[in-house]
Amino acid sequence: MSKLPLAAAVSLSVLTIATGAGAHARCDGDFQFVHGNWVATRYCQRAVAEHVANRYHEHITNHAVRSSDMRPDEFCRWHNAEIETSTYCSSYND
Repeated sequence: MSKLPLAAAVSLSVLTIATGAGAHARCDGDFQFVHGNWVATRYCQRAVAEHVANRYHEHITNHAVRSSDMRPDEFCRWHNAEIETSTYCSSYND
């Protein structure tokens, strides 16, 4: 009889771990896997832009504090010509 509560506790903890692991967004370039379909999302576009910024030792932020920090419009001014960031930067073009 004492094995039943232990089995229930273990099952509940495994279920919690399994559902928490799949909760993060799954991106492939500009596209996010949403309800079985790949959809272009701003979240994944920003992730690609941040990846490009990291290559140049830069950081995209709305509140620039350090010398390596760049606002999104500033980042797009310098990196708009790159194919990887063109979709993210399209909203910051003049």
